[in-house]
Amino acid sequence: MSMTTLLASAARTASGNSGALPTTLVDNPELIRSARFLLKVTAAATEAGDTLDVYVQSSYDETNYDDVVHFTQVLGNGGAKTFIAEWQRDVSPESELHAPQDAAIAAGVIQGGKLAAPLRIKWVIVDVATFGNQSFTFSVQAEFEYRRRR
Repeated sequence: MSMTTLLASAARTASGNSGALPTTLVDNPELIRSARFLLKVTAAATEAGDTLDVYVQSSYDETNYDDVVHFTQVLGNGGAKTFIAEWQRDVSPESELHAPQDAAIAAGVIQGGKLAAPLRIKWVIVDVATFGNQSFTFSVQAEFEYRRRR
């Protein structure tokens, strides 16, 4: 297995998202058994009150997105960090019924089900003290394990 870059490293100063990721990044999403997502923060803003929240989301209808992963929140004075999120398909869903969550779940991973394509990365940056100095440099990568075709 090899790592796939879902979001290239760049300095970001405002909330945003990657948009729908090309389906070529995720080969046969219906066959994915597990995934390991890595958030790599190489630089953080200067103030403790500034925050970064990063989500991996999937879409069930190519319009609305649902949270799969919410990485641990990064504080502005937290420095470089790497976070790993492990997703497993063959786990009973934690909740068989839920409303779509768009940047709304607590830090963690929603297990079970399938990763629907397209995926996207969403980030929320909050600047609380000195306005305009927030900046986080980060990337998101993934490693997918596929089940064999029969």
